[in-house]
Amino acid sequence: MLRDRIRFKPLLDKLVSAEEAAAYIQDGMTVGMSGFTRAGEAKAVPLALAERAKTHPLKITLMTGASLGNDLDKTLAEAHVLARRIPFQSDPGLRKAINAGEVMFIDQHLSETVEQLRTQQIKPVDIAIIEAVAITETGGIVPTTSVGNSASFAILADKVIIEINISQPATLEGLHDIYIPSRRPTRMPIPIVTPKAASACPSSDPPERSSPSSSRKQDSSSTILPRMPRPVQCRPSQRFPAQRGQAGAPGL
Repeated sequence: MLRDRIRFKPLLDKLVSAEEAAAYIQDGMTVGMSGFTRAGEAKAVPLALAERAKTHPLKITLMTGASLGNDLDKTLAEAHVLARRIPFQSDPGLRKAINAGEVMFIDQHLSETVEQLRTQQIKPVDIAIIEAVAITETGGIVPTTSVGNSASFAILADKVIIEINISQPATLEGLHDIYIPSRRPTRMPIPIVTPKAASACPSSDPPERSSPSSSRKQDSSSTILPRMPRPVQCRPSQRFPAQRGQAGAPGL
């Protein structure tokens, strides 16, 4: 089944175990890994890396799209693999290590990571680890259940490890719609599909169903607004954009 998923035949010679793949990761490297909101993260290679660190200690900087599932952040933190973590995490074990000063953490807007990589404001990615459901005849990577920063990590990294998850259905191919914008300052608008290219236009009338507003969310404006500089409060046209953070916590 694994060979059926790798349709780019030259890569069949690259089949290795998770342990062999993890051996490419060396101390001090920056690793960009797939995964967004506990979905689509590589699993076998990071676990093999954590196991290897028990006898051969090493530290890496780990970048992802967002939080990871399968307790990977916890496992890597407990194995003392993480020196730095960017841009988001939600694991209590890793949070404890961050608060103890064992792991440096940049908590940033999720859209900023790749922009800073592309403009060389932060250290470049040495290795990308991408979970995929298949590899196409032309070498294209078909992601599993998340995209996040995966495409950009694969483009920007010196080396790419593609972890094929055969438990994910091959029918995921064709689901993802990925667009990589050009670099600033010559970036152009995203070319949206024209109306004549649409195949169908069904109608519907169910209303949107949002989750009930909690008292914590309702209190956000009264908590945040007084902390803003007075000119920002008084002149709406000069306000910076404000965005609510994840899990109901406000983020500016």
